[in-house]
Formats: sequence, structure tokens, C-alpha cells
Amino acid sequence: MNLELTELYLNPNVVIASSEVHRWGVFAHKDIAKHDVLQESPYCTFAMKELRKKADVVVRYTYDSSDNPGTSGVVLGFGFAALYNHSSDNNAAYELDTVNEVMRHYATEDIPAGSEIFIDYGYEDDDCDFGDY
Repeated sequence: MNLELTELYLNPNVVIASSEVHRWGVFAHKDIAKHDVLQESPYCTFAMKELRKKADVVVRYTYDSSDNPGTSGVVLGFGFAALYNHSSDNNAAYELDTVNEVMRHYATEDIPAGSEIFIDYGYEDDDCDFGDY
């Protein structure tokens, strides 16, 4: 059990910039290698029943956590985590450290400088079509 995290990592080659997909997105400022950690950020979880009235709004910024042991419902990540745009053709993924309640994003392939970094939220693509907001 690792409860000794006192700092969270943010890759210096990752930036937030204007996105053609949605207003903001996360981008590679310089080349990023496959398996490189992009960031670590705190997160919180919500049961779906807590979100029913606002699910269409909150789902924009959350991840389905059903594939992660030790969690249920949806996960809301802080920091850059809520700004990664969704694509089922993603170039990054995340894992949950449920002991420290830290979400860790990492590259699943080499990401060239200037490219937007996409995460698969765990929802169907049609569920992630939010239009302008």
C-alpha cells in the first residue's frame, strides 16, 4: 500500500490548448513516447443515482469506472483530467490508484508534438456528442 505520495506528476510536454473537438483539449507540446505518464491527478467518485438529474452535464467531465477494481459509478478527475477529449480511437488511457485516490493518465502510443491527446471515457461515442457548451 502506497500512502506516501506527496506530489503528483505533470508531464512538462503536455499543455492545454484550444481544440477543434471541444473548446479546450490536452495536447502534446513535444513528442511523447508510448507508456509515458502524462499526469497524475486526484479524483472523486459518484454513484450514478447521485447524477441522474445532471448526468447529461456531468458526463462531459467524467469517466466510467466500472472496469476499475475498487470503484463504482463514475469518476471525476481534477486538473487536466477533465479536459481530455473523448475518442474511441484514443492515444492515451488512465488507471486508478484507489489507495491514494489518484488518476494516472499515460500514452498508449507515441504521440507527436502538436497532437491532441484523447481518452476513451468508457461511454459510446454517441453518448459523448455534447454539441457546443
